[in-house]
Order: sequence, then structure tokens, then C-alpha cells
Amino acid sequence: MQRDYDIFERLPDASVRCLTRVHGTLHVPQVLEARGKQTTNECFAMNIRTREIIARVNHRVAQRAHLIKELSQNR
Repeated sequence: MQRDYDIFERLPDASVRCLTRVHGTLHVPQVLEARGKQTTNECFAMNIRTREIIARVNHRVAQRAHLIKELSQNR
């Protein structure tokens, strides 16, 4: 069964705005990446029924973890 995922954007004032709904997990990465290129705000995909967040872009913690991973690989 394919679930629906809503794409949200967290604004600088900490409010959250729902942008769109995506059916299934296949298109979530494409939609998030496209939105992530349009804004510096955090965007994420969440299933409303389960409150499960399956992907994020422009998330500061994730960005730091990615940077640390890259730096440790370059040693």
C-alpha cells in the first residue's frame, strides 16, 4: 500500500507551512530536492497519520553530519 506524504517547509519564525502532497515514496526525494533548491528553509516529508518524517532537506543537523562525514573521509 502506498502512503501519502505531505511536504512541509519550516519558516524562519518556526511556523510550518504545508506545500503539497505526494503519493508514495518514489517521488518524495525529487519533490524535496526541487523545493530545497528554491529555499534555504528546512523542508521535510511526513506521513500525517503516523507522523513519520521520512526525508529532510536543508536541515542544519543533517548538514553538519554530512559535512563531518565528508571531512572524516578526506583524512
